Amino acid sequence: MPLREWQSRKARDLLKLLIARLGRPVPRDWLLEALWPEQDPRRTRPRLSVALSTVRGVLDPVHRFDAEHYVAATRDAIAVDTGTLLVDLHDFVAQAEAALSLAHSDPGQSAVPMLEAAEAAYGGDFLEDELYEEWTIVPREQARAIYIAVTRELIERAAARADHGSITRFGLRLLELDPYDEGAHLGVVAARTAERAHGEAQRAYHVYVARMNEIDVRPAPFPQTP
Repeated sequence: MPLREWQSRKARDLLKLLIARLGRPVPRDWLLEALWPEQDPRRTRPRLSVALSTVRGVLDPVHRFDAEHYVAATRDAIAVDTGTLLVDLHDFVAQAEAALSLAHSDPGQSAVPMLEAAEAAYGGDFLEDELYEEWTIVPREQARAIYIAVTRELIERAAARADHGSITRFGLRLLELDPYDEGAHLGVVAARTAERAHGEAQRAYHVYVARMNEIDVRPAPFPQTP
């Protein structure tokens, strides 16, 4: 949503806080402390009401719906309605969980299209511009963990059908998130070796060795392929 549409930073921060709770109601008292730490709640409660009104105005500028359509509020809590408000984080989590559920019930290849769609829907870490805000840590780590689970399932199925290109592609994506993922490193090396891309395999192995040395882990031997 373009910054010019917002009248205040606090309203934007309020929406971020609500989205981070994945649709769960957020207590007003918690929001007051998060937005205006250590300030008198008697002064900040009216500010929260103004911020809420601003959020609703931005989400529905022509007032097509009632005030509760996108953001519901009670006397004690506020929550975004994930059924009406399209949020990338919510959509990714729902899509990925559905794909993982199918993958766990069927270890074959039937879940691959859903897994690939979920993997593509991941837009990177949640609120990368708020890395040091404590309230962003849990949703960010949850989404990242789900993404990693999806990607590992894709690698497992790619290995089952000897799709070395997919093993490499998804392995490298895991390494973007965790450069010390030993399994991903070795999977990429083995896949490139199987493709007879020996120079790439050697370079990948040298990167793996360097990363393991950084954390004082003895590197495994160069993977052998049949």
